[in-house]
Amino acid sequence: MIKYRLILFLFLFPIILFSQNRDELEKERLRIISKIEFTSDILKKTESDKFYTLDYLKSLQNQISNRKMIIDNLKNQIDQINNEILEYQNEYDSLIFDKSKLINSYNNSLRLSYIQSSTKNKFLFLISSSDWENFLDRNRYLKQFSNYTKIKISEIKTKQERIGFILEKIKTNRSNLEELISKEKENLDKLNKETKKKNDILRSLRKNERKLLAVLKKQKKEREKLNRNIEDIIISSLKGNTGKTGSELDVTIKFERSKNKLDMPVSGGYISSHFGKHKHPSIKGVYVFNNGIDIRTTPYANIKAVFDGEVAGLMHITGYNWMLLLKHGDYYTVYSKLESVDISKGDKVKKGQKLGKIGENGQFHFEVWKKKNKLNPEKWLKKI
Repeated sequence: MIKYRLILFLFLFPIILFSQNRDELEKERLRIISKIEFTSDILKKTESDKFYTLDYLKSLQNQISNRKMIIDNLKNQIDQINNEILEYQNEYDSLIFDKSKLINSYNNSLRLSYIQSSTKNKFLFLISSSDWENFLDRNRYLKQFSNYTKIKISEIKTKQERIGFILEKIKTNRSNLEELISKEKENLDKLNKETKKKNDILRSLRKNERKLLAVLKKQKKEREKLNRNIEDIIISSLKGNTGKTGSELDVTIKFERSKNKLDMPVSGGYISSHFGKHKHPSIKGVYVFNNGIDIRTTPYANIKAVFDGEVAGLMHITGYNWMLLLKHGDYYTVYSKLESVDISKGDKVKKGQKLGKIGENGQFHFEVWKKKNKLNPEKWLKKI
């Protein structure tokens, strides 16, 4: 029994594995679709607003990235289904061959004259026995032959049922395959349109290079002001500490252990600008700097604390609206571009507590510091 179970498991394992992989791919596809739908809403809201041309470009680039991911996902699903169809087809061919052998074996046994004669009239076959022992032998033989035919008929029936199941699976997979190929084509068409639109926007932005450079200069001043204010708050906080307490050290250790595990400070959205130095998307030779990350999300979204902490600073800064800074031992998290705030300086806050909300444009800026050193927030947050 154990041997047969092992054979059955080995036989079904590739099919089970294919099914699991396809389930995972389908879940991933649904996640990407959710991102695409979210970005599509943002693109609709910013398309007619000339002020957000660069923001529109970033949203479009994010959409193109998502579109490429879903095309790769669909290609993987198509490969999976083709492999499944091949596996089922091989099994189908094998079953047809086995069924043919069983039928031939069964028919050959029935053709034997001594079997035929015995099955025409079992009663005559038995009473024509020469003696009692011959009668018992013939009776035993008839039972054995009856069992044999039942087994063969059962085996043929099992093979036939499996063949029906395999044919239905092949039919379903081919239908799924056609649907996925159609979706792949649809996404490729959309990707081509989005790529063309992106190139048109880049050309448009390059024509307005002078205006863009003026905007970048203004943003640089605003960023430097934000940076100075953050540093001032941190320096003031560090001066206020005469010595590290056990409680503070404990918070620092707990925060460090939360690396790659912190929840996003806002639900939904995507990172529109990453940490560090990057080439400007349209102006050659120009680089932009980011001390944190910029997140594009829904208008008026709530912002939440990523970790337990204390409000070390709160102020209004041009270009960043309300900015607040939470202290977590040696670490600090910065939340800016808030339209309104729900807390005050000195307040103790809990992880997940609402701090405020962002404005109508759905833009949010987030930073992580260790004392006076800027860190890449993406290395601390969970993957979106």
